[in-house]
Amino acid sequence: MEDSVKVTVASLKSILRDPQANLDLVENACRQAKRDGARLCFLPELMLTGHGGHPQMGANAEPVPDGPMSETIIEWSRRWDLCICVGIAERTRDHIIYNSQMVADRGTYLGLQRKINLSGDEYVYFGSGEKVEVFDIGDLRFGITICYDNHFPELALMHSLHEVDLILAPHAARTGNWPDPLTEEFKQLKISSCQRKWEKCHRTRASDHNVYVLLNNAVGPSTEGLENVVANHAGTVMGIDPRGEAFLRTSATDIADECVTVELRRDKFGFNHGPTRNRRLANLVRQMQGILDARG
Repeated sequence: MEDSVKVTVASLKSILRDPQANLDLVENACRQAKRDGARLCFLPELMLTGHGGHPQMGANAEPVPDGPMSETIIEWSRRWDLCICVGIAERTRDHIIYNSQMVADRGTYLGLQRKINLSGDEYVYFGSGEKVEVFDIGDLRFGITICYDNHFPELALMHSLHEVDLILAPHAARTGNWPDPLTEEFKQLKISSCQRKWEKCHRTRASDHNVYVLLNNAVGPSTEGLENVVANHAGTVMGIDPRGEAFLRTSATDIADECVTVELRRDKFGFNHGPTRNRRLANLVRQMQGILDARG
């Protein structure tokens, strides 16, 4: 990693019925990232196509990187000299749909991370990913853990073994039914609950593996205009440094879009710390493989 790298972290509204509106919000975030001098613009899970227990997720899916929205993202990464990491429903040639996070850097498609562990009804709509990817853009090396995958600490260990500087954790975390109208008390409850859960999990992960962690989330209802389905998201952003300290907490006091640019500094990393610098790493990996072989 360079001495310092700026990253724009965006939590935005994303709706199933209007991918073009979602794309417009992504464009605005990328423009802000460029103005702020960011190297990376990081956007939520399924930002482009929408998330929320409905067949429309599949209807919005497209091939990556050859679909129209994917091509637009690649072009924007060239135009604004950015790396863009954004969620999309990916349709393969075999007509399997994956919950994916695509990465484009300065006009080049770098690849994608597919969600590995699907939650609740997601198994009805998506295939499961099979691999933990790593993305190296020169200034920064990062991995991606999508929403429910963050419940599984083995994935953070795999990122650490890939020697990443940063774990990106995009979310579209559903929070059940909401009252109408929303009260201030209810909104604060949802915002604070999201922040507490993230901090409890990721301060330890960041410290254990000597990495930065950045988190974002979809904002508000995503299923407006669709029948028999509810998907509400609390939004908020968060950042944890390699010492396990939260250096970015949400400033949101409402269920609202949030777009913040932060600076990641190399001097926050510990020296000779964490599994990537374990002097007996080969022995550790052999033991882990032995455990897996014994379990069949």
